[in-house]
This record gives sequence, structure tokens and C-alpha cells, in this order.
Amino acid sequence: CLFFFASLLLRHIASGGAAMVNEEALRSQLKRGRSTVVNDPNAPDVQPDEELGQSDFEIEKLPLTPYPSPLVGRNYPLGGLSKVIYNSLMPEGSDPADHTPLLMQSAGPHRELHFDPSNVVVGIVSCGGLCPGLNDVIRAVTLFSLEVYMVKKVIGFKYGWMGLMDEGIGDALELTPTIVRDINRGGGSFLGSSRGRPVHKHGEEMLDNLLRLGVNVLFALGGDGTLKGASQLYDFIKKRGADIAVVGIPKTIDNDVCYVQKTFGFETAVNEAIVALKAAQAEARSHKHGVGLVKLMGRHSGFVAAQAAVAFGAVHIVLIPENDVSLETLFKLIQERFKKRKYCVVVVAEGFGQNLMETTGTDASGNAKLGDIGLFLKKEIEKWLKDTYEESTCKYIDPSYMIRACAATTNDAGFCAQLANHAVHEAMHGSTNCLMGYWNNVFTAVPISLCVSKRKTVNTRGDLWRAVREITVSLKDTGRMLRSSQGPKPVVDPEALKRGEVKVL
Repeated sequence: CLFFFASLLLRHIASGGAAMVNEEALRSQLKRGRSTVVNDPNAPDVQPDEELGQSDFEIEKLPLTPYPSPLVGRNYPLGGLSKVIYNSLMPEGSDPADHTPLLMQSAGPHRELHFDPSNVVVGIVSCGGLCPGLNDVIRAVTLFSLEVYMVKKVIGFKYGWMGLMDEGIGDALELTPTIVRDINRGGGSFLGSSRGRPVHKHGEEMLDNLLRLGVNVLFALGGDGTLKGASQLYDFIKKRGADIAVVGIPKTIDNDVCYVQKTFGFETAVNEAIVALKAAQAEARSHKHGVGLVKLMGRHSGFVAAQAAVAFGAVHIVLIPENDVSLETLFKLIQERFKKRKYCVVVVAEGFGQNLMETTGTDASGNAKLGDIGLFLKKEIEKWLKDTYEESTCKYIDPSYMIRACAATTNDAGFCAQLANHAVHEAMHGSTNCLMGYWNNVFTAVPISLCVSKRKTVNTRGDLWRAVREITVSLKDTGRMLRSSQGPKPVVDPEALKRGEVKVL
């Protein structure tokens, strides 16, 4: 199967095409298949057990006017964007000739536009929690709109959806190259953020203010809730017949947006999480029967915890929402680790173990309030350690707000800039009610309705979780762990060396 796809791609590239496959050629040779390997942040996350059709990936577009792109004549490749294979992996034993792939639309510059750039007013709003890279995206959208497409104006709406309402519209400000030039050097959000103000209740008011300001394109930066709000706002726009494009740029540390390979901020979050893991390891191994406990972000999906554990390589227990573990089992795993070394590093995602605590109420965005699993586990582990070992300690670290407020790493910042640039390309062309994604290492445009239809989660039978299991404690590999605890052994007999002989042990 892999050989088939590789040969197909090579033939296409040799014929002058990009590393994305021609739609007609694919459809004539393949039919749809599904992947059984999912949820690795370093590879596309094909969701199993789906009944998807090609129409689910179709992007809504405003009628083409058409206006010529200012990029025409700049020796810049325009239009003719290829399709991207969604389900590029198939179960073992499948015949590629019996499957038709689902295809996603790649994003990029177009020769003809829906909007006349000289009359366009761009709006930017960021909602929900903070995330590394927000300022990079705000900066890139502003600069690319003004300096490449030469739009009339860019407006930043402050403090989330509230900034589009009467109570917050007075805080809106015009964004210029001078204003945004250096905002990417720090974390947080230059436009601020907030929760609440559900769009389905205040959409008419928000639309009225967009029309008063002459906004033609609105970019919404946020996670699942923000994207749903953006789609709801577009419903109001469409109902009234207003000529406004709405494009989402997915922002979530948790990396839990479906049909998107990775979201901005995730890579930075993993990078910063490792700083906390190093501290937890230092604390734990400095004590007899020491436990270093780190809580990381991940309400419903444990990608940050899992990826950080694999990257660090010295975490012994990983607890994520997708994999239930009882307290009794947790204690047994710690005890198993102590048989090898007298310390243990435990990572827990914030959404793990909510069934172990009493939780009530919702936050301003309508999300269920989570109990603090970190503090809960610290208390339970300390109690168990005291009852089991004469000397022990549990050190707890919660770096959540430090991680989400930091500036993006270099690679993440570059990813933010490319996401923003592709979003501007698509919005100016008239793509709407969609978000900018990333799939098979290609930037894509995906319907918001599809992406918010479910949440991406770690597949506990996939590559990422297998990598976690391979480096962490298991109750089934006691023999392996005991053998590895014996320490380094010489390869050559030292006594034989004294006699001038080389004897392999």
C-alpha cells in the first residue's frame, strides 16, 4: 500500500505536479480507505469509524466577482491548487484499487479574488484562553493584509467576542505595521481575550457593528468554542445577505481540533512542558521514594502530556483523559517503578480522573468546570506514600499558566505566520465559514462545521500512545525492569585485560 502511494506521487512529481496528488488521477485509480493508525501529532490524524463523504470537505465560497489579485505579475504561482489526500493510510491487506480517497482542499494564493483589496476592511478577534503564538498570528494577518494585499484597513477587536458588541466596540483599534511590528516578542494576546458572550445570543448585535465599521473579512482566532461561534456568526451574516467572509485560525494548546494535523501553540507547549518535567525529575530523584508530579493542559485530549513524555524520555507514568486508571493501579505502578529506582516522575493531563472527584458548575464559556486533578493526586499519593514507606515525598508542579503565556518557539512562530498568510489568501478569494488547517504537511481549508463535529483525542492503540507505553512503567514487564536495574556491565573481562588478553564477556 505504501509502495503504491509512493509510486503514484513520484509519477505525479515527475510529470511536473506538486507533491500533492492530482484529483482526477487519484479518483481513477483509488477508492476510499481508512487508517487504523491515528492521533500522532507528527502525522495526520485520520479519525476511524467515520462515514464521511467528499461533500463534507467542500468549502463554502462567496460568489467570484472577480478582482485580479495584486500578486499577479510578481512571478508568483497562483491558482490551480491541488487536493490533499485525507485518508492516505489503509488497513493491511486492502487493495488500493478498491478504494477512493477523500480529498481536502489545499489553501494558497488565487489569481482572482472575491474582494477588491483597496476597499477591504479586515477584522481580527481572539477568544478563549491564552496560547503561545497568538501575537504572531495577529501580526502576520495584519502585515500580510496591509503590505501584500494592500487592504484599506485592519481593525483589532479587544477582549474576544465582547469586542464586537456594543459594550466593547469602543475598544476596537486600527492595527498598523508600526503597532504590530514587535508584538510577537512577548506572550499573551495583544488584543486581549475573554470568555462568554455566546454568539448565538448576540450575533445580530455583533453583525450590526461589523457592518457599521465596514468589515469585509473577519478572522477568528480560537479553539472549539470560538470556531463554533464564528460559524454561528456567519449564519447571521448569510441570513442577512451581508458580504462578509469569516475564516477561523485554530488556536489550542491541546491540539484537539479534528481534521487538523496540528494547531499553533502545541509545539511550544510541549517544549515548555519539558522544563517542568526536568524540575520534577530533579526533585524526585533527590529523595528516597520521591515522586515528581506534573500537571499539564489537556481538558479532553492528552496530546501535550503524551508528546512531552515521549520527547523528554524520562517520565514513568502518564495519565490522560482517554485512558482511565484507578488510584489502586496508579499506586501499583509507582511501586513497580521503585523496584528499579527509588524515584518516579508522573505526568497528568488536567482532564484525567474527573470521575475520582466531585465537580460542579460550568465556566463563562459553558464548559464543565474541572476539578484540580493535580492537587487531588498529590494528596492521595502523599497519603499512600506515608502508609507504605518510612521515608518518602511528593513534589507537585503546575506550569499551566506559565506555558500558555509564553512566546512561541521559533518553529511554532513560523507555523503561525504561514497559517495567517494562507488564511488571508483564502479570505480574499471568498472562502468563508472555514478554518485554516494543516494535513499531510500541507496547509488546507476545512469547513468549520466538520472540524467542530467532534473532538480529536489520543488513540490509545495508535503510534503516539504506543511510544508512551514503550518508555513508561507497566505491571506486565516486571522482569524487563528488574534486569535493567542491575546497572552497566563491562563488555570485556577486566581481569583478562590485565594479562594482555581481550576476552569478551
